[in-house]
Amino acid sequence: MDRATAERRELIGLAALAVVLVVAIAGRLVALGMTGHSGDVLVIHGWAERMAEVGPWGFYEGWISVYPALLYAYWPMGLLLDGEGLDLAIKGSSIPFDLAIGLVLWLVGRRWAGPGPAVAAAALYLLNPAVVIAGPMWGQIDAAGTLLFLLTLLALAAGRWAGSGALAVLAGMAKPQFGLVALPVAVVTFRRWISGAGRRPLLMAAVSGLVTYGLLAAPLLLDPLRYADQVWQNANNRPFVSLFALNPWGLLVGFEIPDGGFAVVGLVLLVIGLLASTIPLLRRQDLPTLLAVGALVVFAFYFLPTRSHERYLFPAMALLAPFAAVSLRSLLAYLVLSAAFALSLLHALSYAAPHALPDQLRDALQATPSVWAMGLSLIGAACVHVWLLLRTIWTRR
Repeated sequence: MDRATAERRELIGLAALAVVLVVAIAGRLVALGMTGHSGDVLVIHGWAERMAEVGPWGFYEGWISVYPALLYAYWPMGLLLDGEGLDLAIKGSSIPFDLAIGLVLWLVGRRWAGPGPAVAAAALYLLNPAVVIAGPMWGQIDAAGTLLFLLTLLALAAGRWAGSGALAVLAGMAKPQFGLVALPVAVVTFRRWISGAGRRPLLMAAVSGLVTYGLLAAPLLLDPLRYADQVWQNANNRPFVSLFALNPWGLLVGFEIPDGGFAVVGLVLLVIGLLASTIPLLRRQDLPTLLAVGALVVFAFYFLPTRSHERYLFPAMALLAPFAAVSLRSLLAYLVLSAAFALSLLHALSYAAPHALPDQLRDALQATPSVWAMGLSLIGAACVHVWLLLRTIWTRR
């Protein structure tokens, strides 16, 4: 390919990316006006006002929040806004993080396969209905943790040990489930140590992680034991088999049913799944493998334990997009996974915020055949992804 042709392709790719960004922003602005999970918005509204009233140092006196890093984002919202304006800002807080993820995926796709796949990777995430539902419609900010999760893996692939450790801790402090990205960081840095490369990567990641925790937690007076207690209280707040995650537990046992003895079984399955997810790192530690491992970790956390929330699958929408942009099989599996995930989020909303959906749609989503169709589609698409990812890792030279 000559230089002129390459430059023309770059310009076309940039123009296409601009169109995707405009459409993505427009779609999210529309979603802001839709009724979402008013309960979640109300809770975050309270956090923002609490931060504005007493500052970070007084926030945790009698309050629970397992999103300490995000409190710093909600603080200025509480200072500057109130009422409906604050609610709207909370619902829209995921938008800048979504756009940042789209740009990161564009950069990854451009590096892998050129401008065309780069735009496709960004579009698959930015125009994904599940992403829009979970963010500006619902009022949650899983995109923030997903961005940090993704950046952690990018830093790890580039050998930025301190950066990967700091970002992993920041991800976990955005929301605890995103802290699972520390697992591949630990495996890669520890493997380098035992392979003779020295302890420096492991120590740099650990020290930077501790420093990051200290910088974020000190103003909140949130020592590790206090934060662990917050996470424990939150995990036991609703000890149910499935919190509307359409995983095997939800399909076979049901939703919001006390998990009892199932909790131990789910925990054992989760530990096995997380450990198995890291096995590909024994073969290679490049970016495709790290993204694949990240997706496997997300699958394990969504499908295997009890008490899984409906949104825990969210990071997979970003991590799998680059693979879907360069492979037809991955694309088909991604589209099925995205559609089923979007419907599963609406299914959860039909219970948590029944007024948010038309009666006919709510009834259709709650019907037993629909629940099984959505759940089996999610499980099937995830299994296909696991096979494709492992096949890609083990056949690449």
